[in-house]
Amino acid sequence: MSRWEGFEELVEVVNSGSFSAAARVMGVSKGHVSQQISRLEDRLGTRLLHRTTRKLSLTETGEIYYKQCRQVVEDLETAERAVNQLQEQVKGQLTISAPHWIGEALLVPALAKFQQSHPELEVELLLGGHRVNLIDEHIDIALQVGARNDINVVNLVLAPTRFHVVASPDYIAKHGAPSKPQELKQHNCLLFVDAGQTRPWRFKSPRGTLNISVNSNWHSNSGHALRSAAAHSLGLAYLPDYYLGEDLAAGKLVTVLDDWQAIDRDVVAIYLHKRHLSAKVRLVTQFLATHFQQMEMN
Repeated sequence: MSRWEGFEELVEVVNSGSFSAAARVMGVSKGHVSQQISRLEDRLGTRLLHRTTRKLSLTETGEIYYKQCRQVVEDLETAERAVNQLQEQVKGQLTISAPHWIGEALLVPALAKFQQSHPELEVELLLGGHRVNLIDEHIDIALQVGARNDINVVNLVLAPTRFHVVASPDYIAKHGAPSKPQELKQHNCLLFVDAGQTRPWRFKSPRGTLNISVNSNWHSNSGHALRSAAAHSLGLAYLPDYYLGEDLAAGKLVTVLDDWQAIDRDVVAIYLHKRHLSAKVRLVTQFLATHFQQMEMN
């Protein structure tokens, strides 16, 4: 028998005044309540209740034990109320992971707006390029490009995005524009690097996906830095559309290889599949979905 079995029944019997009343409150049978208390007395080796046909009363030992058990029950109820309140309040720490370019360009402005309505929320934003482990790294929400196949996670699509190859007008005037992806090898390309790793630039072709490994003398783990470097004529950059709207509109950057469509990908919010999702995770993901849908993706 568990050390916890029977003590709640004892407290409810004393509080309610009878086995029948306690059974109604607890939603069980009168026989179950009686059996649990009898087993508790057997385990303790002492009688806790005086039972007569007219009333119940605590023994001297039962009085001492009841007071301690009542305090435990009250403490448990207080703890449950605290948990329930926390589950319904957007407060405490929220840890979010995202790649550099998504965090910098999209997530920071969105979270700043969300926190205006929820000032008690503490945000920890972790930027990087590795595939995060939500459980081991204690991450509530991870944003990434592309969904996951993990069976225990939810993939919430926030927005589509497309990559473009861009350069400054001055760079194009001096070096010309590539007419097909293979000609990128003749240009200096500005590469995104994370943890020492770079990736080829990807395009769609009639034969499928085309991966181009490019030459570069300029690397950064910041999308903003790559955009700025391209605007300053250091080379060609391969960036998602949400980085480029203002510079394209202002004429600081122009797109090249427009006849070759770069890969379309979805920005996805990933979080653990839970039956009881905390309010902060539920509301933040709902807000991000609405925010990204309303955001103008150039």
